[in-house]
Amino acid sequence: MNLKEKIKTLDLHAQIGDLKGVDKENKIVEIFRNVAQQILSGYFLVQKNQSDSCVKVHPTCVEIYYHEEGDRGDKIKDYIVYHRNNDDGKMDKSLFPLGILHNHVSGIDMTFEKGDNPQDAIRMSALIREFRMDDSKKLEDNYCMDYLELKRNRRGNIVTKPTYLYDALYSQFSVFDGFSIQWVDGENLVELEEESEVRVNVPQFKRDERNMVVKVLASEGDGDATANKMYRQCLRKWNFKVK
Repeated sequence: MNLKEKIKTLDLHAQIGDLKGVDKENKIVEIFRNVAQQILSGYFLVQKNQSDSCVKVHPTCVEIYYHEEGDRGDKIKDYIVYHRNNDDGKMDKSLFPLGILHNHVSGIDMTFEKGDNPQDAIRMSALIREFRMDDSKKLEDNYCMDYLELKRNRRGNIVTKPTYLYDALYSQFSVFDGFSIQWVDGENLVELEEESEVRVNVPQFKRDERNMVVKVLASEGDGDATANKMYRQCLRKWNFKVK
């Protein structure tokens, strides 16, 4: 099954069933691990129009984000998701078509949204947190993006700054000649790290006395703080990496 079909047939609640607590969270990690493995086995093909010149961009680490709109009690909430309805109900975000690349301040998401309308939408996406490039078949427009090369050389060709994916996808070829970006499924599944990790710098959320969704401050309660030391770290282990 390819990534597109896997996402189209994914029904999280059907697989979770009646599980609660830790068992439920572990099952969600298992389900998301399978999706992440499919993503990490494939690559983005960036190709210059009317040319054999191309670059392959392979994700090596992804974070899954999953938020269900609506108020029903069994809804899974992930308030860090950028593309979701406003908390005050004043603006509902229309659904992305399957496979849209969503650019934002943290990097680029592959989006897998579902639903008949924004009020009951599922906002699912994968942030490409780390990646590597194969530019051995880039036969034209060979210029050096020094900042990107520096990152590549620091950790075995892996780029660990997610916002550099902008450059890897959009700065390979000239728009005057034209280029395309297409997802290609891998022929074989890659092996992932045995344990997933918490998502980087993702805080916990709560509702305050005004019923507004707010981040939980680092000074509130026990537990690890986010990397910026400002908030309590979200404990969902939805970060998956190639071994």
